[in-house]
Amino acid sequence: MTIAAGTTAGLSGCSIFGGIVNQQLYTEDNLANQRKVAKQTIRDYPHPALESIRFTSEGHVNGAGDWNADAVLMIDGEEYQELLGILLSGGDEVPSVPPGSSSPHGPVKVIYSDGTSEVLK
Repeated sequence: MTIAAGTTAGLSGCSIFGGIVNQQLYTEDNLANQRKVAKQTIRDYPHPALESIRFTSEGHVNGAGDWNADAVLMIDGEEYQELLGILLSGGDEVPSVPPGSSSPHGPVKVIYSDGTSEVLK
């Protein structure tokens, strides 16, 4: 029984070291996608009161093949639960961009799922 289990584990390619490396690459990919989606959100939603984007999950590829992650948008002091994706996004109804607000908004703080943050414009 022990031999069969050892053989099965060996054939499956499982390795504690491989798992750690793969998880690190997966996390780096997710953080890169979070940054990409944050920039898209800032560009596509030019609301002057957008204060921050905080990712509350690392992210994953959904059944439709789009990468997305849970996030909270802070707009004019109010929080909005969103699912931000590379191709599709959705969630709470956010305030409409005020008419004539074509000018860029101020800096937006982005807080990534690993706790790091940066300010994007």
